[in-house]
Amino acid sequence: MKVAAVALLLSAFAVAPAPINAAPSVITVDAGQRFGPLKKAGLGTLFGFAATPATPRDLTSGSQLWLSQHASADGDASYPTSTEAVASKLNGTGVRMIVRYNDLMGGWPYQWKGTADWFAKVDSATRSIQKYRDLVLAVAPFNEPDNKLQGGFAQDPNVPGASYDEKFRWLWTQTFRRIRAIDAQVKIMGPNFEHYRPWEPDLQARMRAFLSNAVATGTTPNMIGWHSLGASPGDVPEGLSRYYRPLENELGVPGRPLPVVIEEYGPGTGDFEGVPGTMVKHWAEFERYGVDYGAMGIYTNPGLLGNTLRRTGNGLQPNAGWFMMNWYRSMAGQRVFVSRWDTRRYQASDAVATYDDGSQSLTVLAGGEQGDVDVRITNLPQRGNVRVRLETTRWSRDPYAVDQRVERQGDPRTGTYQLFDQTMTLDSSGGVTVPIKRMEQYDGYRIVISPPANPVTPSTVYEAERATATHVVQHQAAKLASGNAYVGGIDFADSALTFAVQAPTTGLYEVQVRYANGTAATSTHQVTVNGTGQGEITYPSTGGWADTTMGTVTKRLVLKAGTNQVRLTKGNGYAEVDFLDVRPDQHRYEAELAAVTNARIGHYGYNEFPDLVGGIDNPDSAVEFTVEVPMAATYRLDIGYANGLPGTATHRVLVNGVERGVASYPSTNEWLTGPRQDAVLRHSFVDVPLAAGVNRVRLAKGDGYAELDYLAIQ
Repeated sequence: MKVAAVALLLSAFAVAPAPINAAPSVITVDAGQRFGPLKKAGLGTLFGFAATPATPRDLTSGSQLWLSQHASADGDASYPTSTEAVASKLNGTGVRMIVRYNDLMGGWPYQWKGTADWFAKVDSATRSIQKYRDLVLAVAPFNEPDNKLQGGFAQDPNVPGASYDEKFRWLWTQTFRRIRAIDAQVKIMGPNFEHYRPWEPDLQARMRAFLSNAVATGTTPNMIGWHSLGASPGDVPEGLSRYYRPLENELGVPGRPLPVVIEEYGPGTGDFEGVPGTMVKHWAEFERYGVDYGAMGIYTNPGLLGNTLRRTGNGLQPNAGWFMMNWYRSMAGQRVFVSRWDTRRYQASDAVATYDDGSQSLTVLAGGEQGDVDVRITNLPQRGNVRVRLETTRWSRDPYAVDQRVERQGDPRTGTYQLFDQTMTLDSSGGVTVPIKRMEQYDGYRIVISPPANPVTPSTVYEAERATATHVVQHQAAKLASGNAYVGGIDFADSALTFAVQAPTTGLYEVQVRYANGTAATSTHQVTVNGTGQGEITYPSTGGWADTTMGTVTKRLVLKAGTNQVRLTKGNGYAEVDFLDVRPDQHRYEAELAAVTNARIGHYGYNEFPDLVGGIDNPDSAVEFTVEVPMAATYRLDIGYANGLPGTATHRVLVNGVERGVASYPSTNEWLTGPRQDAVLRHSFVDVPLAAGVNRVRLAKGDGYAELDYLAIQ
């Protein structure tokens, strides 16, 4: 946006507060029951690391422990998610790989080209891993072999067996032996079935036959593995504890109990991959039942560490899912007991927890429910007062996106959000209840209980009780409030809170407002920045005031570089304010989530989910974004594009049906769909007038051709 035009992006992206529960759900954490270190099985992703785009090493080591990656023929680094391509980049990260051989066949399902072809590939891949052997956790010769070996495999006369399953068991035996002939020590994982729901007799019979053959032929895998792609986190414990372990014992499997690998976990329901509140429920079950390794099933883009990174103009940046995984990775000490109180179908919240004797601290990660959740902690060894911090990592949603699947959302984030940091008193048995008010289903939460210490206010937080106040009421000793205080009584025409907000640069900022509205109706505050009106903050009812509950809403403001006077005054109804958290806005309107006319929604090279729009080649081709601004002003559009042809291409820019400008796209020499993917991404800027409220910004075919990644408003 032009500096002269002071504007605001409204809270179109605000998350509505959760429904009010009659009584909070309760997660019980018993610090007196400890079970050794966390396994952290969930800290793995399928194809999460790539050479192109170059997945950042620090973000990899900050959130991952293992990766499942494609095997390569010896010396072939052409495929960006292959082990050969990424091995040198993973050195020093501490992350290890499960090397998947089956992908060497090519095609989907895998295309069988005969035993000679397959055995040559196995030999070459096994020689290849010797160069980076210390990075290899295990090799997985097959992926989904219960149904994905196609192209005549079942009819191949050179593969003995009267049925598909018999042929696979023979192939397993021969493949295992070829690997061992080259590498006598590398761990081999299998069978890696896609479907192992052992309560179905046919699937349990298939696993029984596999293990029986492996025992008889001396080819028992070192690590047992299968996929868990059902909707319930309970699939794994059900299969493992009730069916697989008894079968392993019955058959006398050597090395039992074998380490368990869930190589693709997650349901693929559109609200799982990288989403904090959904992931943690799987982690909790993995920990309870002793799963050793897991890789998040991929339905989005390779190289993005399981949908926890986002493309931006400044490279790959973390979203809320990455911060949740980072929290999990950093947990230290002994795992402690956490009840899974909801036995109804895994619809409610769950948690993992540790107690660290060195720091005398308890850490709890929770999430997965909509509504109030009390975390009841018992049997802490301390007595008296403790420091209690509650933080959240927020999964953002764009209400104007055409594709509303949850995992397609998730703006990049600059960090986590602290809800409060205060002193609490333990009861005589070392217990305390930490309330998570209005938990959002897809957000993640962290509780840290540690020895007493002074609270720390994050640099992005502006406490209401420290603002310049006019005709309001300050409340102290508030157990739910950040800084142990909040401000109410903003009830009169002259009531105001003025915050001195610092901004490093002029631009758009996201403001999270922690508040309470105990009325039955939606309330508002009017907002001015440096004396200029920037709309209002809308506060849906929280069903109570700040002494009993709080919610959070989002507002976007334009701030100038330096100090800004952000002033909240009485609007409609009534609301209490705890704090503002102010950070640079990270939102982009993704082209593939916009309304696309006679064009092609495609993807970067090697990716799974679509993430760009090409084929904007016809007279009626267009991509239309829905954006919202609070007032009529001139805004600058930032358009991410590629133009792989010589010369400059253009798009006509229409706002609400009226042509307002032209976007120019100088040649980038390559396409986003090419081998270098988003390395060729460039920016085009155009200034256009936007009306107050919702606007339709349409990029329509002009001269030449261009692919579109996103649109952002400055």
